[in-house]
Amino acid sequence: MGLNDNASCNLQRREVLSITAKEHIEANNFISSQITDLPALHSHCIDDHRHIKVICIGAGFPGILAGIRFPQRISDLDLKIYEKNPEVGGTWYENKYPGVRCDVPSAAYQYTFESNSQWSEYYCRGAEINEYIKRTARNYGVDRYITFKTEFLGSTWHESDGEWEVFLQDLTSGKQFTDRCNFLVTATGILNKWKLPDIEGREIYKGRMVHSANWDPDLTVEIMKGGNVALIGAGSFGIQILPQIQPVAVRVDYYMASKTWISPVGFGSEEPKNRGVTGNFKHSTEELDTFRKDPKAYAAFRFKIEKMVNAAALITLYGSPIQQLFQNVDREAMMKKLERKPEIMEALKPKWPLGYRRLTPGPGYLEALVEDNVNFISTKIKRFTENGI
Repeated sequence: MGLNDNASCNLQRREVLSITAKEHIEANNFISSQITDLPALHSHCIDDHRHIKVICIGAGFPGILAGIRFPQRISDLDLKIYEKNPEVGGTWYENKYPGVRCDVPSAAYQYTFESNSQWSEYYCRGAEINEYIKRTARNYGVDRYITFKTEFLGSTWHESDGEWEVFLQDLTSGKQFTDRCNFLVTATGILNKWKLPDIEGREIYKGRMVHSANWDPDLTVEIMKGGNVALIGAGSFGIQILPQIQPVAVRVDYYMASKTWISPVGFGSEEPKNRGVTGNFKHSTEELDTFRKDPKAYAAFRFKIEKMVNAAALITLYGSPIQQLFQNVDREAMMKKLERKPEIMEALKPKWPLGYRRLTPGPGYLEALVEDNVNFISTKIKRFTENGI
């Protein structure tokens, strides 16, 4: 190709670009003429970040995380965290029933950026988890964003303003007030709206009645010693409470009308098995000392446990070989532990596959069911009387 050919090509290229640019301008002008309700443009520096107001409801695990990460990631931030309780902790502050603990290994139940190498047990009690949350909030200064004893009542989105109007109540004074924000984060959890069962005659019952989600801390296992106790329900709370009260009560009437799979092992159970123990175990002083002095060793331990816990999700794959295998193992383990009272197995055994509902490990639960002082009642409760059910 000669010089004249190059010049011709360049000329054609400029003409094409000129036509394309002209069409682009005309298209933009046409679009602009059709749209009349756009907000006016404003002049600002490219690094002049927009002011953001965020309201977060709840100061449990997710609320504390918001109080740490949001200020780190959002430059011009106004953050308010409203918490109905007088302290942080969420579910781990509220739940104080006998035997409360997490069924996920503590090494895998913590913030990735705030590693605690000194968990006393593999599956820690609720009080120890709550102390971890409080310590983390304190270390990162999250308290400065939190208004305690303030309950969330509701919210309304105002489209014209691009803001949420949030309705709140000061639980100390009873005064109601509102706040507004650009972004509303609900970190309240989904299981904290407890209520007593709606059973006929409940209001005339003269004995002591408590809900596991609102446990009276004065009602200790020692106080229940030698008493007659009725326990209703087999959620994770009931499954943890029964093994605590069965050894001390004269009689336990246990009302359980629903079905459930009780896992013979907890999440991350390979670790206890590898150590030759069943269920939970305490970390030795030597092991905790190693974890404290060697962060890499503890990081490796955390990674191993997290891998075990995450692998447990495979049993929820419907119809998969691993689900069938674990369901058979689960059924056989339940039958073996309940062989003294096989009728309980028939009452508990679900028709739905394992993993349809959240699997509940229950150390000591099935063993407590077959004890002589436990009366398993699978029929629904008809009514309360003044002295019983």
